Amino acid sequence: MRKTISVSDIIEVAGLKRLVMNSIDKAAKQISSEQVAYTLFSKMKFGGVGFDPLDTERELNVLEQINQSFTYLASFNALEVIFELHPELAPLTLNLGTASGSDIESNCGTLAAEVFASVTPTNNQKLKKDIDKVAATSAKQKYVFFMCPNFEYGRQMNFERDGVKVWALTGAIKP
Repeated sequence: MRKTISVSDIIEVAGLKRLVMNSIDKAAKQISSEQVAYTLFSKMKFGGVGFDPLDTERELNVLEQINQSFTYLASFNALEVIFELHPELAPLTLNLGTASGSDIESNCGTLAAEVFASVTPTNNQKLKKDIDKVAATSAKQKYVFFMCPNFEYGRQMNFERDGVKVWALTGAIKP
């Protein structure tokens, strides 16, 4: 499912983060209420546990919820960085889900960013592929943001190339 959201400031970002955290809380309550381990695992795999990160009324497989939740949180943290560095580019368009185009774009075409959450930035060559994708855009400001364990929050100049700035968001994980 593709979700396109226009975001104007960090206040809107905070509201989006609250939605994701509410969804996580609701799924955690479902998980903790199940008494039979096999039933719980069956529901986690096939449905009956989990919700859309932005809509707690829409059921979703919990494994997909986990993947989407962390990708969304990484995207929201990336928006905070962009608003801090480039407040003049607001509003920004956030493209969540599968679709062509950049994960985050300025409406004027000046900025393009890709965002991901993974165990390592090199997993499945994700960082390389995202840098290549952003480098190919005509945007003046080019970024790749990632959320991975064991990385300090901030710019990761050792990964940068082709005019693409790379940021680790791990230190920025905050509900």
